[in-house]
Amino acid sequence: MKHNTKIVWVIGTILFLSQTAWSQVDDQQDGEVQDAEIVIEKERKIKLNNERKLYEFIKWKPERTSVISPPSEFKWYIYDVANEPVDFEPAQASVSENLRTYRHYGKAGLGNYASPLLDVSLTGASVVDHMIGLNVKHRSFGTGEVDGENSGAAVTELNIFGGLIREQFRLESGLNYRLEKNYYYGYPEGTVVGNNDIKHRANFLNLNLGIVDNFDDDDWAYRADFNFRNYSDNFNAKENTIKGEFDLGYSEILYLNTEVVLSKYQDVGIDESRSYFRLNPYYRLLIEGLILDLGNSVSLQNDDFPDLGSSRFFPYAKASYPLLDGYTVFAELDGGYTFNSLYEFAGEVGVLNQSTTLANSEQLFDFSGGISGNPTERLSLTAKVSFQSVRYLPVMVNNVLDQSRIDLIYDVENSKIFAFIGKALYEINASHELSMGVNLFSYSSKGYDQIYHRPTSEILISGSHEVLPRLQAKWNFTFMGGLVARGIQVTDPDVNLEAISKLDLELHYQLKEQWGIFLSGENMMNQNYSRYLYYPQRGIQIRGGATFRF
Repeated sequence: MKHNTKIVWVIGTILFLSQTAWSQVDDQQDGEVQDAEIVIEKERKIKLNNERKLYEFIKWKPERTSVISPPSEFKWYIYDVANEPVDFEPAQASVSENLRTYRHYGKAGLGNYASPLLDVSLTGASVVDHMIGLNVKHRSFGTGEVDGENSGAAVTELNIFGGLIREQFRLESGLNYRLEKNYYYGYPEGTVVGNNDIKHRANFLNLNLGIVDNFDDDDWAYRADFNFRNYSDNFNAKENTIKGEFDLGYSEILYLNTEVVLSKYQDVGIDESRSYFRLNPYYRLLIEGLILDLGNSVSLQNDDFPDLGSSRFFPYAKASYPLLDGYTVFAELDGGYTFNSLYEFAGEVGVLNQSTTLANSEQLFDFSGGISGNPTERLSLTAKVSFQSVRYLPVMVNNVLDQSRIDLIYDVENSKIFAFIGKALYEINASHELSMGVNLFSYSSKGYDQIYHRPTSEILISGSHEVLPRLQAKWNFTFMGGLVARGIQVTDPDVNLEAISKLDLELHYQLKEQWGIFLSGENMMNQNYSRYLYYPQRGIQIRGGATFRF
């Protein structure tokens, strides 16, 4: 049974299509904190910002290893997932007519574990008021660490994106389709299984349309985002989700943020209609440099589980204050619900079990605060702490009947989570850049002795270097510790997973103006690690190939 929360929403026509690539987005450095809240500000210039295109040379870090992520977002950490393209600033126009910019990029290669790579990005000509582009990529491993083909994996992805600028508004739109193939290879050693019997093929479709106010001659500002997501697999799981986000501002002092989600989830023995609604009005005070937002957070949801409420009202506050020497202190207080979807869980854990129970998480209390600044022109620092009290926190454990399947369960008690997030970005010079992040987490719960498969520490270090005028190098080192898995049987002790230390490196040499070659290596320390119990990952992965641009 579910509480019947009626939410009526009208969605405008979705024009172009996408999830991961916008043709116009606000200029931002890779790795910076991106707040979940959208603050509306008028733009005084009509322009196209950075294009999101394939970085033609380097895969510089594995998936989901952002130096810093909001503590309120606990995403599962996945290795061995393709992460091209990444954002980069396109070549700048030059007064020299002999220099040219490039709009089309490609990368193709082959490596051990029968691992081909193809990534092609095509972008329409840059004009003042519109942009369109296409990206196609494929990355796969024919074999893995367990029984050859039984532990292979593949990702194929299509992105179409576009943007349109007019004097009064800006449109951002796109489509993302992703096909992932994984295998349930976490079975006991010596088990005889058929390759097709353990194959999991998942489809992810995401369509998005956004409109942003671009008109400066009145006191109003707005932003609206419409999103449709579909998930299906080769078993019987299917989920369709419609999401709308609307943000309205008046005279830069009154704001209203609204979020609506309608979802339909079907699987064997499951047919659920789910909904979520959030209303966040607030008033902005400006007091001698202090920016203080005060308001309320009103949230409604219809998942019907013990001790999970259908509505929540909580005060909302957010503040920032500039200190001397370029430092800023900030803090935020909020509460409500997190809408949990199969689309997200299946995308993060490719060996998720079928007939998964979906429940929203209730944020009983969410406070964060910290300081950021620039000690020098080339060095930026951020330190942030947070404390959360969460009911129905998602937890990943191995199934008691089939250890190869990862079950999604929930901590129905109040999980208390303390996090420290620190990051540093140092631009040594125009040719060399370093970034570092330290993430520390502490969990406590009355329901579980451990919050399984969640790290307590992460260290993330990456570097980008122009070794020679034609030679570029990028590397990424990741450490993850504190992972604990639940024993299969109730009487079995918990399993402490070995800390993960992973080093990735890629070199690119520009042979000619339009052609280059690359050589990359992942897990260069050849560590035998498992992110999830019974799922050993691949050892050293070497790949080489060619790049092009025109």
